[in-house]
Amino acid sequence: MPPVVWLAIDFLFVIWLFAAELIGVAFAVCTWTTWRVVVRRRQLVASEVARGIVIGGAIVASVGAVVVVAFMLPSALGLVVRPLMCETTTFDEAVSPNGRYRAAVAQVDCGAVTGFNRQVLLTRRPFWWTAQTILYFREEPTLRLSWSGRMLTINGDRTRRSMNRPPPDPILWGGVLARYSGPKE
Repeated sequence: MPPVVWLAIDFLFVIWLFAAELIGVAFAVCTWTTWRVVVRRRQLVASEVARGIVIGGAIVASVGAVVVVAFMLPSALGLVVRPLMCETTTFDEAVSPNGRYRAAVAQVDCGAVTGFNRQVLLTRRPFWWTAQTILYFREEPTLRLSWSGRMLTINGDRTRRSMNRPPPDPILWGGVLARYSGPKE
């Protein structure tokens, strides 16, 4: 792919990553602005119909802001609660040649109820809190990571046929293509 396409993907990735926060800020600004108009409605709005519309807009903006915060809250709580309840062991890490992405093979143990699982996590640096699982195993295979440009190669000891849900080929996440390579079938 041309470098311009990768640059566009990197730019859009940051917007996508913070879309909920940006929408929340937009709703907060709209809410604050419309309630300011409601408070000063006698001075700013002449007709009773327009005053009713302004009050209705303020209520809609307030409800929208509350809904966006309610959707963002579980992910924010997950950032705090998961490290406290789950033990994560990292086996392998690799940083992309351009330094923008970090891939890691990690084992997550959240107690007796969940069991062990091994994951390949991909993070856009410097957004360390946004690690995304791009490959997931219920068992504990040996996995090694290597980069070639924007291509992440995941070498494992399992064949694709032995997996319950084989990964797509290639895996596309943000501005990265990832491929799983195991023993020949």
